[in-house]
Amino acid sequence: MYRLYLDEVGTDDLKHCDQDSHRYLSLTGVAMKIDHARDVLEPRFNRIKARLFDHDPDDPIHFHRTQIVQRKKGFWRLNEEKTCALFDRLILQTFEWCEYSVITALIDKQEMMQKTYWRQRHPYHFGMSIIVEKYAQFLERQNDIGDIMPEGRKGKKDLQLQLEFEQIWNNGTVYVSRQRIQKAIPGHNLKFRYKSDNIAGLQLCDLLAHPSHMTIRELRGHDVELGKFARRVSAILMQSKYDRSNQGRVQGYGIKYFP
Repeated sequence: MYRLYLDEVGTDDLKHCDQDSHRYLSLTGVAMKIDHARDVLEPRFNRIKARLFDHDPDDPIHFHRTQIVQRKKGFWRLNEEKTCALFDRLILQTFEWCEYSVITALIDKQEMMQKTYWRQRHPYHFGMSIIVEKYAQFLERQNDIGDIMPEGRKGKKDLQLQLEFEQIWNNGTVYVSRQRIQKAIPGHNLKFRYKSDNIAGLQLCDLLAHPSHMTIRELRGHDVELGKFARRVSAILMQSKYDRSNQGRVQGYGIKYFP
């Protein structure tokens, strides 16, 4: 059985969409077998945390990209050049060696607002419908089933996302029927978890989501620049981790861009 860990990059409101920092929203899902998350990913993350950050199992440190970049909390140790280099090497090895597939849907909200069929859609919910559709197709190719674990945003947003998922689950999408979705994803409840829950799969998704977001924007010809670390993550995604067709096509499988 698979689990899709889900996280977003960008904002889901429709204000200031003329500004680059507010214009784009992406949802990234990392599909991983549950036993692989338990037996491989979580122990590997814990070993890295213990080796570099004095990881306390009763007060665990969480891999969170923003805190890592800003060197907050225990990540101040990354100011040490040798520690930072070792961390980068161990994390990149984890990205490369673990078994998972990535699906990212990126939305240009400014452009989508011009489309009559989309003007009333909530950006996050629209992205969610695409992720569910692509995940169901992925599970069909694997001849397996799965569930979905988003990083919760608490309050009404989680409730609204659950209701949106139920609508997709009950009605299907334009390209994937409800019967196919329900066969691939038998449960109609999202498994919301939060940073405090210390879920390794969500931490992996958090670390991959921003590089994936920037990779797609670069592929679309946007004026963006990937840093050295993000460039190496992007290469791993493109080489083997984005979901792809049986013929190796990534566009339309691991990568979706709208419009």
